Amino acid sequence: MSANPFVILYVEDNDLVRESFAELLATADRRVVPVADGAGARAALREQTVDMLVTDINLPDGSGLDVAREALAQNPALPVIVCSGQDVRDVTRTLGPTAHALMKPFDLDELEALVERLAR
Repeated sequence: MSANPFVILYVEDNDLVRESFAELLATADRRVVPVADGAGARAALREQTVDMLVTDINLPDGSGLDVAREALAQNPALPVIVCSGQDVRDVTRTLGPTAHALMKPFDLDELEALVERLAR
């Protein structure tokens, strides 16, 4: 891993999905911080610098949109990907120009392409 990896905070309550995608997204230049809920996301945002947020919209302790709003309040330039089984493009646009919606189910190639595009 490089000295200053690109850090992706990945918020997903489904254990299998979270661990699988976190492992697949990690590279020599990227570190993935997988968490299961909003509380874990907020703790990660307090404890470290995050370069991108990928969050499910429905979390066991609230909305991924609230997590995204809080993260964007700290860093308005933060790239954010909001994942949902429903079309959330309109609500995602309210988060600002760095927020993007990704419809579930998606595959790794779709997520990887979006991460690569936003990480630049």
